[in-house]
Amino acid sequence: MVLGQTWSEDWQKAGMTIAESIDGGDGPTETVKTRPTVHSIQLLRFLAALAVVLFHGEQAFARRISPPPVPIEAYLFGFGAVGVHVFFVISGFIMVFTSPFAEGFDVAKFFRRRLLRIYPIYWLCAVLYIAAHALLGMPYCLSPETALGALLLLPEDAPAIIGPAWTLSFEMFFYLCFGLAMTAGLTRGLLLLAGVFAAAIALGMVLPPGGRAWELVTDPLLLEFVAGAAIGWLLVTGRLPRRGGLWVVLLSLVLFAAGIAWGYDRLPSVAVWGVPSALLVGGVVAWEAARDPTPWVRRVGVLGDSSYALYLIHILIVTLFVQAAMNQLWLAQLRPAAAALLIAMLALFTAELLHRKIERPALAWFSPKRPLVPVRATDPPG
Repeated sequence: MVLGQTWSEDWQKAGMTIAESIDGGDGPTETVKTRPTVHSIQLLRFLAALAVVLFHGEQAFARRISPPPVPIEAYLFGFGAVGVHVFFVISGFIMVFTSPFAEGFDVAKFFRRRLLRIYPIYWLCAVLYIAAHALLGMPYCLSPETALGALLLLPEDAPAIIGPAWTLSFEMFFYLCFGLAMTAGLTRGLLLLAGVFAAAIALGMVLPPGGRAWELVTDPLLLEFVAGAAIGWLLVTGRLPRRGGLWVVLLSLVLFAAGIAWGYDRLPSVAVWGVPSALLVGGVVAWEAARDPTPWVRRVGVLGDSSYALYLIHILIVTLFVQAAMNQLWLAQLRPAAAALLIAMLALFTAELLHRKIERPALAWFSPKRPLVPVRATDPPG
């Protein structure tokens, strides 16, 4: 499988030259145990998180402090919610791309790594939210059952402490289904996963609506994870076309623009945002597989490492900023768009600090042999 000069050189330096079958002979071979960073995916992770931050920042400031000067401002910033869909597609891609199928899929190790990646930093941020709200005189009123459900990211309670954590319930459900399906092998497992999700979504269309858990397991958003996993399968099996990546990216941008022009709130989000998100991820992966990423993509893509911390902490930054604007006239005089940009800068700084000083060292301690996050050039040798 030829993937472009940068990835090939990285694999050769790692001494990974032994090809083994991914699925015991039912598909092309795989040559790596630890894959190099896909810098364009890291860049997309950062941009997706930033879009969500700008959306929430503008929305909160407009509601609590001052409305935007023109209605279209809120509509355009509302497009930032697309970041969630990009995240879901990327998540499916990363699960396939980073799992060591050549050595035999170890479901216990997979679940351990996913739990370590999601929960510790989430719990830390939840504690920060609870403490900050108490200091602001806005304490959470949660029953013990709701608080426990939020900390475990159960569908019914996940947003109780950190609002956007509802998406993490989808992530955890996908990880559970993916890990179990992969015991059948990569190709067969993905077919099984797609079939189960499609059947569940079909049931959700004909059966009466239930609680949050039922809504989760029957939500068409699950297809975005499958789309990302399919892109990962195409890449690791050598089937991903090495030409046309740029055109696919341009097509995705045209579809995003068409959704904005038509009215992205008129169609199901999985169609108006999910499809172009899948094309965007597939396009940038194919583009990078065919050529070296530019220095700009490499430099900015590093911020993708802290995208999870940014996603978790940004609502707290929004809350603190809005509270400050209620007491500082110069902040209250800002336009919502300007406030959103300032909030984004503060959230980016906080997330990167949180990632560098706490999340990254903790993940290195949890998994010293196989990194849970991409290795940076500044990381000490392990």
